[in-house]
Amino acid sequence: MLNSRWLESFVVLCETGHFTMAAARLNMTQPGVSQHLQKLEAQVGQSLISRQGKSFTPTPAGEAVLAVGRARRVEERMLQ
Repeated sequence: MLNSRWLESFVVLCETGHFTMAAARLNMTQPGVSQHLQKLEAQVGQSLISRQGKSFTPTPAGEAVLAVGRARRVEERMLQ
């Protein structure tokens, strides 16, 4: 099972497209967001983003994990 905090951090990171903005939205530090990403990548066993300078795009594995994260959000809203 994927760690829900790491997964939410990844979803927010992809939505904002920026580590610092994701950190602000999550009330975390930028290194904390990076650490969540690294831990999620270790859990999945694949790289989830491809970096191009300061920007990034999700890898195919990242796109799959992002879809899971978004689906989990919907499921949680339905439960509430």
